[in-house]
Amino acid sequence: MEVIKCDWNIFTAVPARVFVLPLLTPEAMRRIEGSGFRVQGSGLIQGSGDRVQGPREMPGAGAKLSFAFSGAELEQIAAGIRAGGLDVRLLAPEPLPREAYHPGRRQWQTTPILHYSKERLGKLGDLSARLLVLTDADIYEPGLSFTGGMAELGGKLALVSLARLQSGDRAKLVTRAVKESLHEIGHTLGLEHCRDRNCVMFFSRSIADSDLKRAAFCPKCRAVVGRAVG
Repeated sequence: MEVIKCDWNIFTAVPARVFVLPLLTPEAMRRIEGSGFRVQGSGLIQGSGDRVQGPREMPGAGAKLSFAFSGAELEQIAAGIRAGGLDVRLLAPEPLPREAYHPGRRQWQTTPILHYSKERLGKLGDLSARLLVLTDADIYEPGLSFTGGMAELGGKLALVSLARLQSGDRAKLVTRAVKESLHEIGHTLGLEHCRDRNCVMFFSRSIADSDLKRAAFCPKCRAVVGRAVG
């Protein structure tokens, strides 16, 4: 999991379209709904259907490190990714698939989330688009205690959990989310980990280490992204 300090860089290229789908825990869904947040405005997409209901009958469904972010913070994250040179479309928040929740671990398993996300991407009707799933849930892969993010190298799907990016500073959380999102989207555009410690694609082993990096692609990685989206 890699996250860094906010220093967004804009490059000129035909933007790659990235749909951002928030898949949220019941707590986060309640906060979003209670705030009256609706996806709207230029470049944003309203979800199909009316008021989205989370699995409220799962009172213990919060992740170990769960939190609920606001609609404004979602828009800030989308804007930060867009500032990285990508054509971002923010989708309306939806609840996480129920079958992903593991009550014994109080975590959410990635396999059902990825399965649902692939189906969701197929329904968007844009064959060239990527889908970035953002979640407040603490997620894990089989065999691991947790994972912060994952992506299909050269594929279409990326997943980022914000659960372990917290520090008590909400602005820093948004900044870290932007950087982790750019990193995982970079993988879908064909980028592997970079040796440049200032590049968003550098593999960091801790949040403290990652906070020292810029939220920007180095010139070499930026060139690869430019070819991928051009």
